[in-house]
Amino acid sequence: MSKTPRLPVESKKIAQLLKVLAHPLRLLIVCQLLSGEMFAQELLESLGTTKGNISQHLTILLRQKIIRRRKDGKHNYYSIADDNVHTLIQTIKKLYCPNFIFPKSHP
Repeated sequence: MSKTPRLPVESKKIAQLLKVLAHPLRLLIVCQLLSGEMFAQELLESLGTTKGNISQHLTILLRQKIIRRRKDGKHNYYSIADDNVHTLIQTIKKLYCPNFIFPKSHP
């Protein structure tokens, strides 16, 4: 009787990360943050969604520790929390959409 090899513990963490990033808007949020920290209104304007929708997806990304939030007065600033996530998203962008540039949120 052969034993089924056990998957490394890391595989569950990686699968959860990929599951969270599999939503198109969450993926776009993290892609947008490749260029650096942004406040919520900038993300909202550049992604063209509603405040409630972006808030919901930012919360999911925060709970999974994919992004971090920094408060400064009335503004919440967001950035990628993990260098590995940054590298992963950079690689995905390079492979699948190397020429894509997000529109500027301010004129």
